[in-house]
Amino acid sequence: MTDDHSPSAVILAAGYASRMGRFKPLLELGGRTALDRVVSLYRSLGVADIHVVTGFRADDIRAALGQAPVRIVHNPDHDSGMFSSVLAGVGDLPDACPAFFVHPVDIPLVRPYTVKRLLAALTETPAAVIYPCVGDERGHPPLIHGSLKPAILAHDGRGGLKTVLDRFTAEARDVPLADEGALLDMDTPTDFDRLTERAAMAEILTDRECDLLMTTVCRLPQAIDDHCRQVARIAGRLGDAVLAAGGRLDVARIRCAARIHDLARLEKDHAAAGARFLRQMGFADLAKIVAGHMDLAVDPKAPLDEAQVVFLADKLVAGTTIVDLSRRFDAKLDKYGQSATAVANILRRKQAAQAVETKITRITGVAMDRMLSDALIERP
Repeated sequence: MTDDHSPSAVILAAGYASRMGRFKPLLELGGRTALDRVVSLYRSLGVADIHVVTGFRADDIRAALGQAPVRIVHNPDHDSGMFSSVLAGVGDLPDACPAFFVHPVDIPLVRPYTVKRLLAALTETPAAVIYPCVGDERGHPPLIHGSLKPAILAHDGRGGLKTVLDRFTAEARDVPLADEGALLDMDTPTDFDRLTERAAMAEILTDRECDLLMTTVCRLPQAIDDHCRQVARIAGRLGDAVLAAGGRLDVARIRCAARIHDLARLEKDHAAAGARFLRQMGFADLAKIVAGHMDLAVDPKAPLDEAQVVFLADKLVAGTTIVDLSRRFDAKLDKYGQSATAVANILRRKQAAQAVETKITRITGVAMDRMLSDALIERP
């Protein structure tokens, strides 16, 4: 039974896809159709009232949905444009619907955390429209207050849904997010290829998403962002050297984790706080690496892994300057030597960092100072 007090979702899957040349709802990305990805997105977050609007190849959509607990709304006027499907879907919503998403099926890689944040924003500060904002762009799906239903249903279609929602800009809210999937549709075969590549890299953030997470979502000071950029450069360099020597590491994951390792730097116990944030975003593997960047138990006999590389890279960078491990930890001992607990912690981290350094030099056959000799040491 649908909870009349919960938001709904309208999924638009009625178009011809003339520019794509293939039926977009049933195209597969990473082994799952676009339709399944969008429907599953809302079901996974507890949105029970889901309306899928069909038109072209409606029988194929119905068959693909099978026994999925969704309402199928057929739009016989689908050839007149997308807004006719908006009207069909919105018109089918419950009278007491408090808010609803409108989500074109050809934008299938929106992350669950994005929808979760929009739902949280609705609870925190209700607004006429709540948009996921990626940099300076508003993306999909908008979360629309139920009070706008009459305005949408009365619209003559000119300019589509955007024209209606633009009338409520003063009452709208933007939620900053690091999710390029909210902007990426698949109108053309080239778009589809780009989304296929992105789906294959879904477990890490893109370079731009890392930038957005640090600067517009977490709003960190420039010095912290610069430090993370430098650690990412050094971690990537170490990972590349290991790969070139025949080692096995996920260097893309290393660079990503290093780039954002201090995302919670302004919070208490920032490594643990950053890991919690990333788990909430759905990045469990990145969270494990970030959790250990300050203090990591390193078994000298265990294989080198991504977390160890990021841990070492963080110890090799003070601010944006590459430093020698012994000099770095000696400085720490000079500063905190009056505390037996602090000394024990410093020596443990030094030993762990040296163990990782030994692993890398053993694999590559290159001393650390030589490996980093031509690295830029000024602010990146």
